[in-house]
Parts: sequence; structure tokens; C-alpha cells
Amino acid sequence: MTTLKSQRELLKTQRESQKKKTIITLLSVVGIVAVAFVLLYFIPRRKVNGPSVGDPAALVKVEQFSNFTCSHCQTYALESEASFLKDYVDSGKVYLTYYNYQFQEDDSSKAAEATYCAGEQNKFWDYKKLVYQNASYAGAFADESLRTYASNVGLNMDEFESCLESDRQVSVIAQGREYGQMQGVNATPTFLVNGKAVYQNELIDAVDAALAAVGN
Repeated sequence: MTTLKSQRELLKTQRESQKKKTIITLLSVVGIVAVAFVLLYFIPRRKVNGPSVGDPAALVKVEQFSNFTCSHCQTYALESEASFLKDYVDSGKVYLTYYNYQFQEDDSSKAAEATYCAGEQNKFWDYKKLVYQNASYAGAFADESLRTYASNVGLNMDEFESCLESDRQVSVIAQGREYGQMQGVNATPTFLVNGKAVYQNELIDAVDAALAAVGN
């Protein structure tokens, strides 16, 4: 038969157990909040604004002129771009802007337009990466492929389709091409580092020199 004393001891044990669980839960919550704080404030965040990425206040501006049918552009996009973004853009040293630069209309023109439409939803760089990853395959620039890329990067498909149907990005791309022509761009990929034109193999040295010149 359970005595009054044993009942009190049981209740005491239950309260202590509940108290420990509450403390563990609170500590877990504090830990999660601390990790979130570190991620938000101490790990560099990539700032994206359509075809531009990085800190707009960066003292070194890099402008890239490339297109999807250029094999050297594809190689740069898949083998070198990620490290450049990590080392120079995410660190706040460089503000990078990409221009689709075709010398003439070809079957990748719609892919370029689709990429700028993705930029309206701040997915320009994700979409561009997918196009370059598939550019060597047959059908890479087909309408269905462009829709698949859009779905894969999480675009609002109605907005994406509406943008493509409107052709409003065609003039944006044309303006970028005119700008490149004014800067004397005659090959892809070409980069302007604070206004100075360089090729892919010269990019890092040119950026380092520009950073040194501004004391960064």
C-alpha cells in the first residue's frame, strides 16, 4: 500500500525530472539561437541584385561579358567562378556584374533572356549556372529545358513565363551589348576591372592590383 511519504517522494522525483527536461530544452533553444546568430552575422552572405552580386560599395568593380555558346565562358563558369565569388565577392572586396554578350543572335538567345527573367526573382546566378552546366548538351536552350531550369531553381513559374512572353529583357540585353561594344569588348569572356579590360588569365592579377591601388 502506497504511503503518504512515498507519494510525496514520487511527486518530488517527477518535479525534478520535469525541471531537468525544461533546462535541457532551454539550453537547446539557446544553442540554436546562438548558431543562427553566428550564421547571420559572422558568416559572409552573398548579396545578389539581379545580374550583380556583392557589396555595391566595394571599391573594385568587375564587369563580365560572356555568353552561353562560348566554350571558354563555360569553362570559367564551371571551374573558376565559384572560387572568385568566394575569395573576392563574398569577402566584400569586389562587386561583380554579368552581361550576356552575344556577337549575333543564335539559339542561346532565349536562354539569355530566360536568365535575365530569373534575375527578376533574384535567381540570375543560380539559373545562369544551370544553363552553363547543360550548355554542351543537345536541347540545352530549348523552351522545355529553360522551363526545367526555372523550376529547379525555385522560380514562380507564372511570373517567369510572363516575363519571357513580354520580351522585356530583350532590350536590357541589347543595352548591355551596346555598352560592351562601347568598351571595346571583342572576345568572350572579357572582364572590366574598374574599367580596364582584361581576359580570363589576367583577371586575378588585375583584381589584386586594383585592390592594392585602393588600399584594400
